[in-house]
Amino acid sequence: MSTMALIDAHLESISLCSASIASLTFPRPKIFTNALLLPHDITTLIRDTEAHERALFSVPPPAPPKAVDPSKSRRTTVFGNAGGDGPVSANAMRAPRRNTAVAAVLGGDLVERIRRGGGGGAGSGLGYQSYERGREKGEVDVDVLLEGAEKLCGVYPIPGAVEKIASLRQRHRRLAGSIEHYEGKVAEQTSQLNRMNRSRDYASDYDGEEVTEEEPVVTSEFTEEDMRLEEEEIMELERKKRSLEERVSAMEKDIHGSAAAEKMCRVPKQLMVLRKSASRHDL
Repeated sequence: MSTMALIDAHLESISLCSASIASLTFPRPKIFTNALLLPHDITTLIRDTEAHERALFSVPPPAPPKAVDPSKSRRTTVFGNAGGDGPVSANAMRAPRRNTAVAAVLGGDLVERIRRGGGGGAGSGLGYQSYERGREKGEVDVDVLLEGAEKLCGVYPIPGAVEKIASLRQRHRRLAGSIEHYEGKVAEQTSQLNRMNRSRDYASDYDGEEVTEEEPVVTSEFTEEDMRLEEEEIMELERKKRSLEERVSAMEKDIHGSAAAEKMCRVPKQLMVLRKSASRHDL
């Protein structure tokens, strides 16, 4: 009986709440009832939001529309049917919006730097690639990409991503330094090779000039008088050779004689020393 009384009391309270809710007055819906008319961030309406949740609702401001030449639009309208193609709508020309949350975290400036640095592509979510003037096609600005990755890791933390980014940055700097070193070596060796080729060209030109100068030279005939003078010079050289050999042999004899005399002088001295030592022993 008590249980039924409790249930009746709860049912009565529920009916009273329903009646009070039904009796509330609400204004009629209008055109901009659900629109956000003031330029407030939508994240201010959400309590206890985290960084990755706020990134989902933060959208960068749209790019300013490009000025359209009225003559071109008029020409397209007038002659569109003649060419078989109708006028192209603005939605067809606009690129599809991709990964606005990532773009909001990175910011418009960094996204533009990534696009200019060759990062991004048709499937990367950051737009189509565009290369700066002076940057080769296919070359990517690694520093800008790593900066964007660090910014994303600050909002969407991934275990080990910060250490990986630091190691990649160190590796990129090391490789860039080695590339610069070897490019300098290649330039130095190229300049040396050019100098060697230039010197060889000069030497070949100089040799050609010498050959052209030596061609008209006429050799003189070898006469009997020249032959007799040559024989006399040869005989004179042979006499000098014999005299030098005799002097050398005499010097060798003198050296041997002095060595023998020195040995003969040493023998009496040794005998005298032996005699003195023997006499001391006897005493």
